[in-house]
Amino acid sequence: MRANFEDAYRELAPAAARLLRLLSLPPGGEIGSAAAAALADVPEPEARELLAALAARGLVSASGDRFRLPGDVRDEARERAGRDEGEAALRRLLDHALTPATAGDAPQATALLDRERRAEAADVMAERLGEAEEGGDPHAILRARYDLARALIGTGDLDRAIELLGPLPEEFAALPEPDHHGRARALTALGEAYLRAHRPVAATNFFGQALEILRRHGTPDEQAAMFVHIADAAHRRADHAAETAALIRATDLVREDGPG
Repeated sequence: MRANFEDAYRELAPAAARLLRLLSLPPGGEIGSAAAAALADVPEPEARELLAALAARGLVSASGDRFRLPGDVRDEARERAGRDEGEAALRRLLDHALTPATAGDAPQATALLDRERRAEAADVMAERLGEAEEGGDPHAILRARYDLARALIGTGDLDRAIELLGPLPEEFAALPEPDHHGRARALTALGEAYLRAHRPVAATNFFGQALEILRRHGTPDEQAAMFVHIADAAHRRADHAAETAALIRATDLVREDGPG
């Protein structure tokens, strides 16, 4: 099998070979094209083309819009996956899994969305945290705690996620080179956790703090995304005026940042 895999792998275009490596990393079995796009950080139509190229060479099996790597292919591809590339891809997939727009859409849901696979993802992130703590890099440790907390939000272990996230905003700010975006991400994750815990008022507070940071250090698109979070929290509070105002502001920011 190894010789056959190597022959097929050598024939792949670089983008298809990269996607194959990344597909070997997430826990679980099947993955959809939307999740594959998030994993590879490419548009979904491009991901579908790459998946079709892999399927044509027998490197993935397809069932509708779901794709699976055979176990032997997964093992071979994982051997070739770079650590830094893999960690960034798993973070993108985790972000995709926790996005409300995809979390409720079963046909397009990621391979992390069912409870068992979310638990596996949390286990992976816990291992990454242990490795970061052994390495001793303060920034890497904080980022690994954040990643684990995001995974725990996906499993529904909100108390533990909030416990991990609570100190992170100030710890990111206290680094020798403060990580403003890390602080904003941690505040956003706290908002997500509290929103899932049916505490939209607290969630709004955290989203508001993240927005203030992004107004100083972020892009209009990042600020627009935060207004969408604020709108979601307003919806949970049945504050329709605040929800509409936040969505209008998000739209305005996207237009301001657009071409022309």
